[in-house]
Formats: sequence, structure tokens, C-alpha cells
Amino acid sequence: MKTLVVPTLILFAQLPLAARSAPFLSEAEYQWLSNEISGDAAYEHIRFFTRFHRPQGGTPGLMAAARYVEERAKAYGLDDVRLIRQPHDRPPWVSRKGELWLTKPVLQRLASIEQVQIHLADYSRSAQIEEAQIVYVGEGASAADYQERDVAGAIVLAYGASRAVMREAVWERGALGIIGFPDPNAPDYPVNSLNRPDQIRWTSIPLESAAGKPGTFAFQISARQGIELRNLLQSHSEVAASVEIEAEFGEEPWQVMVEAFIRGKEIDDQDIVLTAHLQEEKFSANDDASGCASMLEIARSLSRLIQEGRIPQPRRNIRFWWVTEISSQRRYFADHPEAPRSMWVSVNQDMVGADQSLDVMRVQNVTRLPFSRFHFLNDVTEALVEFIRDGNTANLAVIQAGESSLYPRPILSRLGSRHRYNARMVPFHNSTDHMTFNEAPIGVPALTFTNWPDNYIHTSDDDLWNIDRTQLQRNAFAVAAIAWTMANARAAGVAEIAAEIQGRARARLAEDFGLASQWISQDRGLYGRARNQLDQALLRELRLVESLGEIDSDRTVELWIAHLSNGFERAANDLREQLVEFYRMRHGGEPEEPDRSETEQELARWRPELAAGPAEFLQGRAKLESSAGLHPLMAFEVLNFIDGRRSGLEILLAVSAQALRAGELYYGIVEADGVRRYLENLEEAGLVRIERP
Repeated sequence: MKTLVVPTLILFAQLPLAARSAPFLSEAEYQWLSNEISGDAAYEHIRFFTRFHRPQGGTPGLMAAARYVEERAKAYGLDDVRLIRQPHDRPPWVSRKGELWLTKPVLQRLASIEQVQIHLADYSRSAQIEEAQIVYVGEGASAADYQERDVAGAIVLAYGASRAVMREAVWERGALGIIGFPDPNAPDYPVNSLNRPDQIRWTSIPLESAAGKPGTFAFQISARQGIELRNLLQSHSEVAASVEIEAEFGEEPWQVMVEAFIRGKEIDDQDIVLTAHLQEEKFSANDDASGCASMLEIARSLSRLIQEGRIPQPRRNIRFWWVTEISSQRRYFADHPEAPRSMWVSVNQDMVGADQSLDVMRVQNVTRLPFSRFHFLNDVTEALVEFIRDGNTANLAVIQAGESSLYPRPILSRLGSRHRYNARMVPFHNSTDHMTFNEAPIGVPALTFTNWPDNYIHTSDDDLWNIDRTQLQRNAFAVAAIAWTMANARAAGVAEIAAEIQGRARARLAEDFGLASQWISQDRGLYGRARNQLDQALLRELRLVESLGEIDSDRTVELWIAHLSNGFERAANDLREQLVEFYRMRHGGEPEEPDRSETEQELARWRPELAAGPAEFLQGRAKLESSAGLHPLMAFEVLNFIDGRRSGLEILLAVSAQALRAGELYYGIVEADGVRRYLENLEEAGLVRIERP
């Protein structure tokens, strides 16, 4: 074993002294982790996952992926590995055969699941059609598209959403089924179809209508094929096709997740939970085979380094969850409502292998925490992501300082690219697995690594060729470093975390002051908004500082919390005074406190509190109506801020400031009426009680 250690120590000594160390990691930890974690090894797992079509609802492909993860986790020496089969609300569906042939005016195969699995829309039913006319209906999503067109007994060609076309063509007008293709003229996202003319998009059809009519079938062809078929219909009076589909539905809906641990040596009720999701369409190399593969590689690397004594056993558990996206966690928490109490923070990986050279729009986004869950995890993540980004970005000044390599702290796979690490922190979003931890009633701070935008997601293009092993390795290292830092946080190291918080929090306060000043400059009537922005900024940072107390019950930690809190309060008070002075200079006179609207006065009297646990929320969310004009993510935060102590007005002020800080383009403007309606909707759904004195 010693022969393995000596060369590595020599490597450490040869590192350029000018390169700064990774935040929170010793140089030895950085070297062991960055050298052991391999994007090439993770890529090999993606090869396996892409073999299977694995949608939600229980399929052989999904179980094959789960069994593979279970076997690998055991082989890597992880603790308490188990495959958990869970109930689900979507029936299992398997396609055995799916063929679409043009029979007139020429014989041509248009689609086959032997060629591309996702040619056939999920939940298509068995069909045997020797010959049927094809009728082009344009978008096919409204009654106007069917004027002077008889589609009864025909197959419609349409570029609209499969659900809408199924309603209008099949259920309303008796069509047999659908041939869908992307609208070639729409500048839609994720990609204009003419840019990727042979891309096949993954679709599904509804199981049945509101009246109980079953769905039939839909094939999805490419934009190029769709245009050719449309042109053929314009030049020939008779165009027909045959269909052969063999598909079946299982009786018992199920889903699956795999759980494994690296056990900590001291603390067993502050798990760091890493997540990625197993289910998706055939291919789905980046979404989310990359996240699942990255987690396997993180697990392997940490386990091996611990077993070989390169790094110590962590203080806290690191828990790995490979899940069925979103629904696995909600089901698990419903079945185990006590589980969140043993979870400290969570980091999700959803699309972490994107080859950024294929599309200049591709960025590795990492979300900040929502204000309701603000925690020092946010600053740990931001510091490490920036370190990796700066260490893998070329700068002329670095070369002029005498660096011989392209990047100052390169993380490169053997077979991957040498492209820079295009990563950034962004305001929080949902739509992937971290949301299930942040949301009420769970309340575990969680963030996600999610490549966005992406022109290949949910299509035949999300395949191995658009994965970059180097980006996969960098993201795996970033998540491992975050998990390792949190798993080993202790009172003795709180000063380094406090230093990071000190600088970043003061910078955030300064940004909020800048926004507040701009508003006052534009309109003297916005002083109330400006003042609230500073008030909420301070509350946000105090929540983050208070989270330090979760590290250890220790006098040193208490002193740091007091020091930071007092400093931020003084800084906020100073900024408030500067804001008033700015107002005087800009408008003259003294600022006036804003008048509260009737709705705001009403909200000030309301005291909402949660009235349901995870099991009730699992069912109740389906009954919950949205609030017009309130961004869904801000509605999410309205619910998260409910704690039985805050008034409705306090919730409104907190959520409004969060939306304004990100910018109107992100979350819009939060209005009092929208918050009131959403609180009433929560009450109507039985999820919240509102005390109204």
C-alpha cells in the first residue's frame, strides 16, 4: 500500500504554489477526490442505461436500470443497499411491436420501434390497420383545424400536442390515431425543428378522456418526414398507411427507487442526500442517465478512498437515492413521515454530462436555495462551483503569471474534451428531484445541478454522442466535494465557512441595496418596496447564519452566529440609513411609510399553518388550484413560508422580495390578491388552516 501513497505525495508537492486551494477541502482531499473520480468510468454506466426505454409506471427497462444500480452499489461496498418497489398512479405499459408503413402512393416504412423506440408514443394501444387514409389537419388542436376535413376512420397528420390532437381528432371526430411531427415553422423551445430535422421527440398520449374513452395510438416522426408527408398529401389525392402495434398494460402500477449509504461515524440524524432519477425515455443519456451514473461514480470513489484509508470516514451519513423522478420521494415521505427529520441537506443531479461544445446555449446551472430554505449549504456550493469553474477556465492573466497549462486547476477526463467548465449559479427552479425536499411539509434545504437550456432533452438526440466525459467528471467532483464538506462540517472548521458567509452575505445585501436605490430613483412611491427589500434581505441572511447552529452544539459555533448576525444587522441598518439619505437627495423631504391596501390589511390578520402531513399532501396536491398571476415558483414559496407564526402579510412581503431580487423576467411581480387567492386555495384543498381573528 505504501508504494501507492509515495508517488501521490510527490504529485502533491509538484503542484504550482500559485493555484489556490479548493474551499473547505485539504489539498490532500482535493487531490484524492479529483484524481479518483472519473468521467470515463461514469460514462460506462450511461452506456448501460441508454439501452432501455424506462418511463414511469413500472416497465422492464426501469427495473433493469434499478437492478443494475443495486448490484453496482453493493459491489462498491456501500452500506444498507436496498431496492424499494413503491406504488404508483400510472399503469405499467410495454410495447412489443410498433410499425407504421406508407402504403399509397408508394411503399415506405415511416416509423418502427425496432429503429427508434420513441417513434411510438407511450400508452399507445394495440392496433391492426391494413390501410387507412392519412389526412393533414395542421396543428390539429382545435375545432377550427377540422373545418371541411372528414377524419372519421382516418389517421391524422398533425404537429400539435398529442393530448389535444387525441381529443379533437380521435375522441370528438372518430379518427383512428395520430401521426405527429414537430411544427417546422415554430421558433419553439427546446429547438426549432429545422435545426434538427431528423430529431424524434418523445411523446405520450392520455390513457382516456374525461368521459372514459380510451386513447388509441400516436406515432412521432421527424420534422423532415412530416414535411415530406405533408407535401405528398398535397400532390396526391390518395395517401394511405398501415399500422401494426402490439402493446400491453400491466395491472399493478409501480415505481422503484434504490437507496444506499456511506455511513458516518458520529451523527446519524443529519444525512446528506444525493439524488438522481432512473426513469426516462430510451436514450436519455443526459436526462438523467448522467446524474445516475455520476452518483454511482461518486459512491464508488468515496467508498474506495475511505476503505483504503485515503480519506477518513465522514461524520455524517451520505445517503444515495436513485429514484423515479419526484414521485418516489413524495411516496417515500408519505410512507415514512419521520424520515425528513434525519435528513440535513440534499443535492440533486439532473443532466450533468452535456457536451457544451455542441450548443453555445448549454450551461451547467446550479440553483441557489429558495429564501424559505436559505442555509449555509448555499454558500458552500457557490464557493466550490466557482472554484471549479475558475480552475477550468482559461485566462490570459494566468498564462502571463507563468502557468504552463491551459487551466490553473484542470479537471479533465482521459477521453473527454478540453472545453472550459461553463457553469453558473442561478435563482431556484423546480421540475426535478430537489423540489421534493424543499417543499412543505418536508423542508429539507436542497439544490440541483441541471444543464439548461438543452436542445436534445426528451428526444432521440439525447444519446451518448452528446455526453462529454470531462463535464461529467467536473460535476461529479463538485457534488462529491459539497457532500464531503457537509458530511464533515464541525465546530473546529466553522471559521472557514463563516468567512465564506461573511463575504457572500454582504455582497448579497449590497445587491439588494442597489435594487432598492434603483426603484427609489425611478419612483418616490416605491420607497416601501425598497425598504422591504432590505428588511427581507436581512431576514434571509439571518436564516442562513442560524443554520450554522446545526453543525454542532458548541460555544465556538454560538459565538460565530452571534458575530455574523450582529454584523449583518449593523450592515442592514447602515444600508437603511443610506437608503433614506438617497431618497432625500433624489426627491427631497422624508420618505413616507406605504399605505396598506385592504387585501394587505386582511392578510396581516391571517395566521396560516400547515394542516396536513406528507401523506395528505401526496393526495391533496391534485386538488390544489393555482392562483392567476402568481408564478408557480412563488406559489411554492408562499406554501413554504407557512409556519403558524408568520402572518399572511409577512409571507407576502417575503415572497415579493424574493421575486423582485431575481427580476421580473424570472418570477414576475407578486401581488397581494394572488397570494390571498393561493392561501384560500390551500385552505380549500385541506392542506392549510387559516386563523382569522
